[in-house]
Amino acid sequence: MQKLLSLLALVLLSAAFVSAQDKFSTYSNDRFHFSIDYPADLLKMAPPPDNDDGRTFRSADGQVEMLAWGQHNAESKTLDEMYNLDLKGFTEKPSYMVLKRDWFVLSGMKDGKIFYEKTLVRRKGGDVFFTFTIEYPASQKSKFDSIVKRMADSFKFDPDPDA
Repeated sequence: MQKLLSLLALVLLSAAFVSAQDKFSTYSNDRFHFSIDYPADLLKMAPPPDNDDGRTFRSADGQVEMLAWGQHNAESKTLDEMYNLDLKGFTEKPSYMVLKRDWFVLSGMKDGKIFYEKTLVRRKGGDVFFTFTIEYPASQKSKFDSIVKRMADSFKFDPDPDA
């Protein structure tokens, strides 16, 4: 009987996991050739801006906002400069800071909410930066930790969009 109950619990957990996975959609940007998975059951996509550089996504209650966009490096900034510029936007030191050769992540409290930012750079054919940010109430941290991880893992760009 114990084995049957354990098996049943495992099946139910697996079904819940698969169900949660099915609630994600992928946003793909045709202008800058990047994509990201987002929780379509929690965040609704706003209409595109005129320049189609990305999208805004918001929760129904307006407490959660995600932005995803691409931008040409018109000011010829290095990734380090972008990192340091974005770091200045935090009122207190971020709890998570990583700067690598082709990407960086900043995360911490900003304006009373948890803020997460990931920026990637494509160097081929002139630098293009790709960024996504999400901010949400600290009270929803346990809910969004795994969501943000999936989003960050899925965030990518086409390395050769002109091919």
